[in-house]
Amino acid sequence: MKKRNCTVVKIITATVFLCSGILFCSCKKTPVSNFDTKNKVVIWTDNSEFAQYIELFNKLHPKNNAILVYKENPMLSLPPAKDELTPDIIVGSWLRSSNTKKYFKPLDYLFDRKLLSSEFFYKQLLDAGKIRTRQYLLPVSFNLPAVIFDNTNKDYVTENYTLSLEQLEKTGAKYNQKRENGTYTRIGFSPLANNDFLYFTTKIYGADFREEKSHITWNRNGLNSTVENLNNWIVNTNSSVQAEQDFAFKYLFMPSYRQVTSGRTLFAYITSETLFKTQKDLNLNIDYRWIAGNNKIYIEDSFKTLGIYTKSQNQAGATEFIKWFFQAESQQEILLRKDKLKLETAQFGISGGFSSLRDITERVLPLYYNQLLTNLPPAQMLCVPQKLPARWESYTNLVIKPYLEQSLSSGKEESTASIPNLEKEWRKKVFD
Repeated sequence: MKKRNCTVVKIITATVFLCSGILFCSCKKTPVSNFDTKNKVVIWTDNSEFAQYIELFNKLHPKNNAILVYKENPMLSLPPAKDELTPDIIVGSWLRSSNTKKYFKPLDYLFDRKLLSSEFFYKQLLDAGKIRTRQYLLPVSFNLPAVIFDNTNKDYVTENYTLSLEQLEKTGAKYNQKRENGTYTRIGFSPLANNDFLYFTTKIYGADFREEKSHITWNRNGLNSTVENLNNWIVNTNSSVQAEQDFAFKYLFMPSYRQVTSGRTLFAYITSETLFKTQKDLNLNIDYRWIAGNNKIYIEDSFKTLGIYTKSQNQAGATEFIKWFFQAESQQEILLRKDKLKLETAQFGISGGFSSLRDITERVLPLYYNQLLTNLPPAQMLCVPQKLPARWESYTNLVIKPYLEQSLSSGKEESTASIPNLEKEWRKKVFD
């Protein structure tokens, strides 16, 4: 039933990567014989920045080098194709699924032998990698939802760290401005301007999308509540869906940071990865607040984890890499090197997000991203996403977001019966 992803695969050694020499191989005919894989640690990942990490590791472990195999979605490439390099370590999003136990080895020995300490990690992130009581995955990095605003408008924002949806709605309404003919010249916040935000609200209102027994399920009342609350927000604050859509089409076609610096809107939705990467690149005069609900800050679904493949041919080498990578000193060196070399490919933080190591996120990252000094993610509020299938990103884009847009455009709450219809179309596009 599973359709193997046979897109071109990039097999990269870290040194070659940094010299801009990338080798390409078809997943149907991976020339394994061209690689001396003896004593090598084969790492499959969707994050190309791991090549830089591998180079550092290789300098310190010349007898146990690692090589990187780029996979756009590692879980969709399992099990490996015939004659393909078998992974020892897999790093990426969407590893927490109904197939996790099937494809990954238990990692409890790392803690039992004191190679790692559970105290290094955010507890809820580490617990998310467990199946019952056994540890199968380790957290790598995560991102959080936020809103940004221009510092010239900081007087509108009285909360110092987080904003709830209710606060976002009320504060945004104060910023609204109309012409005499009733059309808006400013809207404090437009839910319809970003369908990522629409999807995000399903978490706060309890839709609870998740994978159960290889099927996607949700809470019907929570999804209906999402549509009802969003519709009330739009109508009560911004007049109507049509008025908000017209405004967004006319003024909010630009990147989120330009939306707020232009003065057309007070707030724009963003995630931490984009926020801090943009801020570092452009040095903007903007500030941010985390979006919270139910006393939680919901971690982005693309939360990255790491595991050892069940048929790893070099578990000892994989263990050595994991032990090295999850040391604070190693991640400090990674960040220092990125900063010194000013690598154009550099992503935010560790593997494109906040590190799962509390010491790195809370003490080291603020040295490189100064805005974090005044508003660090509150550890006690972090909420890990549900287990989700490997094709979750396309499902949200082709099923959930269109459903929310259609429901809001109708001006009334709709039945969730339309989701199965959208899902049928999604399956045709993805599997047929």
